[in-house]
Amino acid sequence: MQSGASYRLVVRRGPQPNQQFLLTRDTVTLGRDITNDIVINDPEVSRHHARLIRTPNGYTFEDLRSTNGSFINRQRLSTPYQLNNGDLIGLGETITVVYEVVGEGIAQTMVAPSGSAPQPAPIASAPAPRPVSAAPAPAMPAEPMGEEESFQPDRNRWIVIGCGVLTLLLCCALIGAAVAVDSLNLYSQIPIIRDIFR
Repeated sequence: MQSGASYRLVVRRGPQPNQQFLLTRDTVTLGRDITNDIVINDPEVSRHHARLIRTPNGYTFEDLRSTNGSFINRQRLSTPYQLNNGDLIGLGETITVVYEVVGEGIAQTMVAPSGSAPQPAPIASAPAPRPVSAAPAPAMPAEPMGEEESFQPDRNRWIVIGCGVLTLLLCCALIGAAVAVDSLNLYSQIPIIRDIFR
């Protein structure tokens, strides 16, 4: 394991942006259910969505047959994946978290690709991680959002709204029919009512 390094997930897109989750256990579960170590309350997230397992090189990410899938750097995940510092983890289409390695050990292991200028590493020089309730994560450069990260409307909400509108229209039609029957004194013309009052 990297000397002095610690690990965390930072929410980049989801219900609570910049929320941090320190990874301290050997196995960490993610999902919508309150029994998970990390609870993300979003309809795109399955009750038991994914699992992180500590290895000598950090954490491995594994999807637990979630309904909407898991993505690493926008690629759908089908097998366990060894996470690297800065990997983007997508849970369904609406949640994006970034995997970060924090601490002294990471500064010695970062190497720039040959022929390119070294990139600044603000996380490497950061102090030891604080509890989740501490200040928000350091600002990271904004990445252009691709079509995969554009806002997706909540399909369930639209289904509920559609059902509500149809129900309202049906109620209005029934009330209108009752008013018409009453105002035109058509009770004697309705077969069921005519049979009752004979």
